[in-house]
Amino acid sequence: MITFPQSSWLASIVLPHQPHFVGQPDGVNVLWGYGLFVDKSGDFVKKPMSACTGREIMTEILGHLGLAAQTRGILAHATCIPCMMPFITSQFLARAHGDRPKVVPEGWTNLAFSGQFCELPDDVVFTVEYSVRSAQTAVYALLGLNLTPPPVYKGQYDPRVLYQAFKTLHDL
Repeated sequence: MITFPQSSWLASIVLPHQPHFVGQPDGVNVLWGYGLFVDKSGDFVKKPMSACTGREIMTEILGHLGLAAQTRGILAHATCIPCMMPFITSQFLARAHGDRPKVVPEGWTNLAFSGQFCELPDDVVFTVEYSVRSAQTAVYALLGLNLTPPPVYKGQYDPRVLYQAFKTLHDL
Protein backbone atom coordinates (compact mmCIF):
# COMPACT_ATOMS: atom_id res chain seq x y z
CA MET A 1 0.00 0.00 0.00
CA ILE A 2 1.19 3.49 -0.84
CA THR A 3 -0.36 6.38 1.08
CA PHE A 4 0.05 9.97 -0.08
CA PRO A 5 0.19 11.84 3.26
CA GLN A 6 0.22 15.21 1.48
CA SER A 7 -3.01 14.36 -0.34
CA SER A 8 -6.04 16.41 0.67
CA TRP A 9 -8.04 13.20 0.25
CA LEU A 10 -5.41 11.22 2.22
CA ALA A 11 -5.44 8.91 -0.78
CA SER A 12 -3.82 5.47 -0.81
CA ILE A 13 -3.34 2.91 -3.55
CA VAL A 14 -2.63 -0.80 -3.40
CA LEU A 15 -0.68 -2.56 -6.13
CA PRO A 16 -1.36 -6.28 -5.64
CA HIS A 17 0.68 -9.04 -7.23
CA GLN A 18 -0.49 -9.52 -10.82
CA PRO A 19 -2.58 -11.18 -12.06
CA HIS A 20 -4.90 -10.24 -9.21
CA PHE A 21 -8.04 -11.90 -10.60
CA VAL A 22 -8.53 -15.37 -12.02
CA GLY A 23 -8.68 -15.00 -15.79
CA GLN A 24 -7.16 -11.51 -15.78
CA PRO A 25 -5.90 -10.89 -19.33
CA ASP A 26 -2.18 -10.58 -20.01
CA GLY A 27 -1.14 -6.94 -20.23
CA VAL A 28 -3.92 -5.83 -17.87
CA ASN A 29 -2.82 -4.63 -14.44
CA VAL A 30 -5.11 -3.90 -11.53
CA LEU A 31 -4.72 -1.51 -8.64
CA TRP A 32 -7.18 -0.20 -6.12
CA GLY A 33 -7.23 2.73 -3.82
CA TYR A 34 -9.28 4.85 -1.52
CA GLY A 35 -9.43 8.24 0.13
CA LEU A 36 -10.27 8.95 3.75
CA PHE A 37 -11.38 12.56 3.19
CA VAL A 38 -13.64 12.19 0.16
CA ASP A 39 -15.49 15.47 0.78
CA LYS A 40 -12.36 17.65 0.52
CA SER A 41 -11.19 19.11 -2.79
CA GLY A 42 -8.31 17.34 -4.46
CA ASP A 43 -4.87 18.83 -4.97
CA PHE A 44 -4.78 18.33 -8.74
CA VAL A 45 -8.50 18.00 -9.45
CA LYS A 46 -10.25 20.74 -7.54
CA LYS A 47 -13.32 18.69 -6.65
CA PRO A 48 -14.24 16.45 -3.75
CA MET A 49 -13.34 12.84 -4.43
CA SER A 50 -16.99 11.89 -3.90
CA ALA A 51 -17.96 14.08 -6.90
CA CYS A 52 -15.19 12.87 -9.23
CA THR A 53 -15.35 10.56 -12.20
CA GLY A 54 -12.92 7.67 -12.45
CA ARG A 55 -10.76 9.67 -14.87
CA GLU A 56 -10.59 12.54 -12.39
CA ILE A 57 -9.64 10.24 -9.53
CA MET A 58 -6.92 8.70 -11.67
CA THR A 59 -5.71 12.20 -12.65
CA GLU A 60 -5.39 13.07 -8.95
CA ILE A 61 -3.46 9.87 -8.20
CA LEU A 62 -1.15 10.38 -11.18
CA GLY A 63 -0.45 13.89 -9.91
CA HIS A 64 0.60 12.52 -6.54
CA LEU A 65 2.78 9.95 -8.27
CA GLY A 66 4.57 12.78 -10.11
CA LEU A 67 3.15 11.64 -13.45
CA ALA A 68 0.99 14.66 -14.27
CA ALA A 69 2.79 15.16 -17.60
CA GLN A 70 1.93 11.59 -18.68
CA THR A 71 -1.72 11.73 -17.55
CA ARG A 72 -3.24 12.01 -21.03
CA GLY A 73 -1.33 8.99 -22.35
CA ILE A 74 -2.00 6.87 -19.27
CA LEU A 75 -5.72 7.72 -19.21
CA ALA A 76 -6.01 6.70 -22.86
CA HIS A 77 -5.41 3.10 -21.76
CA ALA A 78 -6.82 3.12 -18.22
CA THR A 79 -10.17 2.36 -16.67
CA CYS A 80 -11.00 3.71 -13.23
CA ILE A 81 -14.29 2.67 -11.68
CA PRO A 82 -15.28 4.73 -8.63
CA CYS A 83 -17.18 2.98 -5.88
CA MET A 84 -18.51 4.72 -2.78
CA MET A 85 -18.19 2.53 0.28
CA PRO A 86 -18.99 4.97 3.08
CA PHE A 87 -18.26 2.68 6.01
CA ILE A 88 -15.15 0.90 4.70
CA THR A 89 -12.79 3.40 6.30
CA SER A 90 -14.66 3.62 9.61
CA GLN A 91 -11.97 1.38 11.10
CA PHE A 92 -9.46 4.20 10.69
CA LEU A 93 -11.45 6.95 12.38
CA ALA A 94 -9.93 8.50 15.48
CA ARG A 95 -11.04 6.73 18.61
CA ALA A 96 -10.42 6.70 22.32
CA HIS A 97 -9.93 3.94 24.87
CA GLY A 98 -13.27 2.27 25.47
CA ASP A 99 -14.83 3.11 22.08
CA ARG A 100 -14.75 -0.54 21.11
CA PRO A 101 -15.90 -3.41 23.31
CA LYS A 102 -13.46 -5.97 24.64
CA VAL A 103 -13.66 -9.29 22.81
CA VAL A 104 -15.35 -10.75 25.88
CA PRO A 105 -16.61 -7.92 28.08
CA GLU A 106 -16.25 -8.23 31.87
CA GLY A 107 -18.80 -10.64 33.32
CA TRP A 108 -19.95 -12.09 30.00
CA THR A 109 -19.90 -15.85 29.61
CA ASN A 110 -21.88 -16.63 26.47
CA LEU A 111 -21.26 -13.80 23.99
CA ALA A 112 -18.17 -12.31 22.44
CA PHE A 113 -17.22 -9.82 19.75
CA SER A 114 -14.92 -10.70 16.89
CA GLY A 115 -13.73 -8.91 13.80
CA GLN A 116 -12.54 -5.38 13.21
CA PHE A 117 -14.69 -3.55 15.76
CA CYS A 118 -13.63 -5.06 19.05
CA GLU A 119 -10.64 -4.07 21.14
CA LEU A 120 -7.40 -6.02 20.94
CA PRO A 121 -4.38 -4.61 22.74
CA ASP A 122 -1.24 -3.94 20.67
CA ASP A 123 -2.92 -4.81 17.37
CA VAL A 124 -3.86 -2.90 14.22
CA VAL A 125 -7.21 -3.20 12.43
CA PHE A 126 -7.62 -3.89 8.71
CA THR A 127 -5.73 -7.15 8.73
CA VAL A 128 -6.95 -10.71 8.49
CA GLU A 129 -4.81 -11.44 11.52
CA TYR A 130 -6.86 -8.99 13.63
CA SER A 131 -10.06 -10.81 12.80
CA VAL A 132 -8.48 -14.22 13.40
CA ARG A 133 -6.86 -13.12 16.67
CA SER A 134 -10.16 -11.69 17.96
CA ALA A 135 -11.98 -14.94 17.07
CA GLN A 136 -9.28 -17.02 18.76
CA THR A 137 -9.50 -14.82 21.86
CA ALA A 138 -13.28 -15.25 21.93
CA VAL A 139 -13.21 -19.03 21.51
CA TYR A 140 -10.46 -19.55 24.10
CA ALA A 141 -12.25 -17.33 26.65
CA LEU A 142 -15.75 -18.75 26.13
CA LEU A 143 -14.52 -22.34 26.27
CA GLY A 144 -12.42 -21.63 29.36
CA LEU A 145 -9.22 -22.70 27.63
CA ASN A 146 -5.92 -21.49 29.04
CA LEU A 147 -4.67 -20.39 25.62
CA THR A 148 -3.84 -17.08 23.96
CA PRO A 149 -3.50 -16.19 20.27
CA PRO A 150 -0.01 -15.76 18.85
CA PRO A 151 1.48 -12.42 19.89
CA VAL A 152 1.51 -9.47 17.51
CA TYR A 153 4.85 -9.12 15.72
CA LYS A 154 6.49 -5.89 16.83
CA GLY A 155 8.85 -5.22 13.95
CA GLN A 156 9.47 -1.66 15.08
CA TYR A 157 11.68 -3.14 17.83
CA ASP A 158 13.52 -5.69 15.66
CA PRO A 159 17.14 -4.47 15.18
CA ARG A 160 17.25 -5.99 11.67
CA VAL A 161 14.11 -4.09 10.64
CA LEU A 162 15.42 -0.88 12.21
CA TYR A 163 18.75 -1.26 10.40
CA GLN A 164 17.00 -1.83 7.04
CA ALA A 165 14.80 1.22 7.65
CA PHE A 166 17.87 3.30 8.52
CA LYS A 167 19.66 2.18 5.35
CA THR A 168 16.61 2.92 3.23
CA LEU A 169 16.06 6.37 4.71
CA HIS A 170 19.72 7.30 4.29
CA ASP A 171 20.23 5.81 0.80
CA LEU A 172 22.98 3.46 2.04
